[in-house]
Amino acid sequence: MKSRRNGLRSLVNAVTLATPLGLALARMGRATVVRGPDGLLLALDYRAPVPAPRAPAVTVGDVVLVRMSSAELAARPRMLDHEGRHAVQWACWLGPVGFLPAYLLASAWSWLRCRDFALRNSFEVRAGLVDGGYVRPPDDAQPL
Repeated sequence: MKSRRNGLRSLVNAVTLATPLGLALARMGRATVVRGPDGLLLALDYRAPVPAPRAPAVTVGDVVLVRMSSAELAARPRMLDHEGRHAVQWACWLGPVGFLPAYLLASAWSWLRCRDFALRNSFEVRAGLVDGGYVRPPDDAQPL
């Protein structure tokens, strides 16, 4: 069942041009693309400053742009779980046309709420803040 869902996600991300966009970014960032778990494509040693210059990894379609080597990534296995959830979000929001504006709006909302682009961003929260390497918000923070 999981492989069928991954196949559907990959198909949607290809048809909506999200994965081709991710591959173009990987090429521009001089990354080495390898197959990863659950049908993801890992663009290792990604060097371009965009998108999100401080993030250790950014997912575009089924492509995970990783600003680290495979050895460094192996030390953070839960990060790929987080990024895999983002790949599903790209498919659910029908690629760049839906996901990008929704994610940017969620980031702006998060910034207004707590001066951080991720901690109150519903996409990051649903992908798993801790798995993505984000600091868990304090217990007294306002709920989403």
